[in-house]
Amino acid sequence: MRLIILSLILLTANLTQLSAQDVKFTGRAQTAVVVGDKFQLVYSLNKEGSDIRLPALQDFQILMGPSTSYSTSTTIVNGKVSRETSYTFTFILKALKEGQMSIPPASIMVDDKKVTSNTVSIKVVKGDAQAQQHNQNSQVAGGAPSDDDLFITVTPSKKNVYQGESLVLSTKIYTKVQLEGLSDINQPELSSFITQTLKNEDGIKWSMENINGRTYNVGTYEQKLLFPQKSGKLTIKPTEIEFMVRQRVARSRSRSIFDDFFESNHRTVKKRVKSKPLTINVKPLPSGRPEGYTGGVGQLNMKASVTKTDVTVNDGITLKVVVNGTGNHKFIEEPQIKFPADFDDFDAKITNGISNTTRGMRGSKTYEYLMIPRHAGTFTIPSIKFAYFDPAKGQYKTIESGNINLNVAKGEGNETASSGVVRSNVNKENVKFIGKDIRFINTNKTKLKPIGTFFMGSLSFYLALFIPLSLFILLVLINQKRIKDNSNITLLKTKKANKVAIKRLKKSANFLKAGEKEAFYEEVLRALWGYLSDKLSLPLSELSKDNAGEVLSQYQVSDELKSAIMEILDTCEFARYSPSSGTDEMDQLYKQTITTISKLENQIKR
Repeated sequence: MRLIILSLILLTANLTQLSAQDVKFTGRAQTAVVVGDKFQLVYSLNKEGSDIRLPALQDFQILMGPSTSYSTSTTIVNGKVSRETSYTFTFILKALKEGQMSIPPASIMVDDKKVTSNTVSIKVVKGDAQAQQHNQNSQVAGGAPSDDDLFITVTPSKKNVYQGESLVLSTKIYTKVQLEGLSDINQPELSSFITQTLKNEDGIKWSMENINGRTYNVGTYEQKLLFPQKSGKLTIKPTEIEFMVRQRVARSRSRSIFDDFFESNHRTVKKRVKSKPLTINVKPLPSGRPEGYTGGVGQLNMKASVTKTDVTVNDGITLKVVVNGTGNHKFIEEPQIKFPADFDDFDAKITNGISNTTRGMRGSKTYEYLMIPRHAGTFTIPSIKFAYFDPAKGQYKTIESGNINLNVAKGEGNETASSGVVRSNVNKENVKFIGKDIRFINTNKTKLKPIGTFFMGSLSFYLALFIPLSLFILLVLINQKRIKDNSNITLLKTKKANKVAIKRLKKSANFLKAGEKEAFYEEVLRALWGYLSDKLSLPLSELSKDNAGEVLSQYQVSDELKSAIMEILDTCEFARYSPSSGTDEMDQLYKQTITTISKLENQIKR
């Protein structure tokens, strides 16, 4: 009976404790406010309560409250129904003086029991009424925000670091104007650093700061974790951000009662701001790196262990090396391990349990090596040395795991323990009996040929090799020359000038048969001018009778032939607009043009 009573008492106490633990009563407010500004102090309760009481507030004035609200939500996940209830109590307060203030815990009655909340910390900063008034006037007037109203800063957590040591680069926004967003951002290229972005899942958290008597809304836009990869003075170029700022527009009195309804009193302007350049002094790591150094920089530790020390032959063993702490884990190379010669070892499986923090990479990096012993005996893995550089103390440190002894027993196979003889790891196969192990001498009659009667090594053999090779080389040379000639457009045009001219003259012959006089003479002119342009390597736009004659003289063309060319050109230009020319004259001019081009082709050797 006593046991039952004791069990009931313990059960009641546990239920009471669980019920008390289920009640959550929390308070929250802005992290920073301005002296004299109103702000909300909100308490949330997940059970129905009554008689909420605030502590005595000497640094704040209660303007209103509490106003109570109630909400409930139902969630169904995999058929399980859960309900959450929330009661909210809101107070309106006003800060009376600046400083780091704390609001002591509030209390409320839940199920006839008193429940207290957490302490709420608030930073109260001094306001600047004149600056705010100036800012409002400038916005109403529609002026662009000044550099004092909106700017950014890029600051490093450290300006003097060692190579490989982490530092945090923080980009902050300081604003006294209303921002709608970012339209453009130009960040510097950090080629001398390896960068890791610190995640900010909650977005920009805004707070208030008073700088030189001016109160700003301050938010951290981005934080990057940097690891310098070389020593010296490294310069980080400025960051540029273009903001979209919402401004009020000063307008004259409305001309209509509908102007205020359809027209906006605000506009969006763009403001580009730039941070200042930075210089980071990166010191090189000291010389004399110890044995076992694999690139670690930070405050690190190393442990090594095996899954089991007593195994049988061909059983798998996992060697686990864990590097943990704060540093540059991702850039640390594998430790140097000397495995026994009678073990098969495999590449490491690397697991990263690392998170980026403002102090660097924090967590662990695990190397897992699978080993398989092939012979029985007692084996030792020598002590694993892990060396790293501690930037806080400016010196190298070495951690040793100690020797790891492994006892390998004989398995079920034919493997026997070695008696002081070290055997290398070899693959063994059973000897197979294939056919006959002794081959008899051939007893059949053999036909022998005298030296010099074989095809291999004879003159015909070498000719059969040389002739196809020579033909192949000749074809390659011809093909290369053809490719080279085709790539020279000027030379190609020169060689094909005669063909192109003949083709154009055939077209003029068609006009001759059709009796189209003007088209005939125009095509003859085009054929002759085109031939001269291709043959003399002169563009048509630069070709004229005067310079054509001079270039023809350079190629030592006879005066008679030059006169014939000029005569054809004059005849064509005159006959195009002269109605007196007949078919006979056109036919004679066609033949004369063909003859002249043929003679010119023979005299100009290109």
